[in-house]
Amino acid sequence: MSNRFSLAARSMSHWAWLLVVPQLAVCSGGSTGVTTEPPVRVVTTIGVTPPNASLEVGATQALVATVKDQSGNIMADQSVTWSSDNSPAASVSSGGMVTAVAPGAAKITASSGGKTGSSDITVLAPPATPVVTSVTVSPASTSVAKGATVTLVATVKDQQGSVMAGQTITWSTSDASVATISSSGVVTGVTAGLATITATSSGKSGTSSITVTAVSPVVTTVTVSPPSTSIDVGATVSLTATVKDAQGNVMNGQTVTWTTSNGAYATVNSNGVVTGVSAGQATITATASGKTGTSTITVSAPTPPGNGTLLFSEDFENASIGSRGWYDNTSVLLSTTEHVAGSVSSAQYRFTAGANTPTSGDAQRHKFTPSNSVYVSYYVKYSTNYVGSNQDYHPHEFYILSTMDGDYDGPSHNYLTLYIEQNYQNGGRPRLAIQDNRSINTSYGSLPRNLIGITEDRSVGGCNGVAESNMDSECFTLVADWYNDKQITGPVTFKPTAGPGYKNDWNFVEAYFQLNTIANGIGQADGVMQYWFNGTLIIDRHDIMFRTGAHPNLQLSQFLIAPYIGDGSPVDQSMWVDNLRVATGRIP
Repeated sequence: MSNRFSLAARSMSHWAWLLVVPQLAVCSGGSTGVTTEPPVRVVTTIGVTPPNASLEVGATQALVATVKDQSGNIMADQSVTWSSDNSPAASVSSGGMVTAVAPGAAKITASSGGKTGSSDITVLAPPATPVVTSVTVSPASTSVAKGATVTLVATVKDQQGSVMAGQTITWSTSDASVATISSSGVVTGVTAGLATITATSSGKSGTSSITVTAVSPVVTTVTVSPPSTSIDVGATVSLTATVKDAQGNVMNGQTVTWTTSNGAYATVNSNGVVTGVSAGQATITATASGKTGTSTITVSAPTPPGNGTLLFSEDFENASIGSRGWYDNTSVLLSTTEHVAGSVSSAQYRFTAGANTPTSGDAQRHKFTPSNSVYVSYYVKYSTNYVGSNQDYHPHEFYILSTMDGDYDGPSHNYLTLYIEQNYQNGGRPRLAIQDNRSINTSYGSLPRNLIGITEDRSVGGCNGVAESNMDSECFTLVADWYNDKQITGPVTFKPTAGPGYKNDWNFVEAYFQLNTIANGIGQADGVMQYWFNGTLIIDRHDIMFRTGAHPNLQLSQFLIAPYIGDGSPVDQSMWVDNLRVATGRIP
């Protein structure tokens, strides 16, 4: 009993002690310890990011407030109040989104738990909108004979002195009885006297003083362009006669008669189009009001095979094309089932449905010795379901770039890009094209603007005038730049059904380009573009302008295989290429 009582007493005594000292608790193993309450977290700092920012009027900027306690720990659940000390300049939403209202400065403050953080905002005025500031007419003064014409050019500039292309210009004359002016700036002398021609754009104007002389213009010179050129038998070239008076003014509307010294070698029609008849030389004469000009035409037999110098060749017998001079993209998909006789493989360019480029990747490039002429031949085959782009443009296939273009320049924006391709519309039509976007001149006003005869600093494509007749051309904006081209498309050669020229058979394609000449600093329209399909000449032009006098040393030096469908391939389709050759002229 005494032992049990003693144990009970001790036990009661133990609990009584615990009740008296509540902050003591039984610890593990029967021992006791002291517990400490965690300190209360209080807001100590607020950081705002970004700490400063510059915004244009109308722009927004999201600010972020980071609240921390006395231990530097982030207090993610704290409520933050935002305010601006200059709301007319910059306002702030309850979520910290700043809106630039007007030029000035504002301090944006984030508050929480009695603490603050801020960000300094500078609001800038939006950039000034270009406005017409000046209009200059060139020439500022000139003379024109009664009945003659002269063309004026108006240059519009903004407040920064930059030329503003595409502006609407209104022309007017101070005295229409002396001189009239057309909507395109062509002045016609009416009677002797003085007149002021005014060009107006957006309220600003410039003038040119015109003196009309009483003497009627008399034909003084007739100049034929080009003064000499060479063509093949059966080929044609267009000549142009320029008639001028004693003051050197061009006399438009004059009757010009064309004759040939030897019709057995070359004939000429009433429009100045010369046709080569047989090998030899003939002088073509243009006559106007008793004055004459001439052009010497040398007619040659068509260039026979075997005269070209091979620049490089590629048979795609193995995938190591990088070791054979190709660069940029040295990946090639080889097909050992599709190839010409005597070959073991060909290059396959497969477009999956919706793809812009083939599975082998982007442009495969090969440099070659700079040359004024390039001949390309290859065997090509298309899959039975081949439909091309299903558009009247694309796919692009092969390209040739000039010495003025970089080793890695994109093919669509250069000083000169030549295209060899076929457009498939229930049958493939061969196409040769020229693009020279980097030579487009925008300083003479809105495009398209024909600058032929005005300056050699121009493109040869559609934006600055096309020297050739019967040739399609384009001029349009492409993102921030202008794009222009000119092209020749032949008849259907790649047939959709089995038989000669069937697209799913191996067909032999040849293309030849010869740059035009430059005479006295002026480009002559005597370049050559030719295309053969299985040995038959399909395209044969000898009146092509590839370059102007602004680039007399431009040559051809880079070849690309870069199939491309801008809108994406309509189906999963393939093209195979074998036995490619690039030379200076046609070879067997």
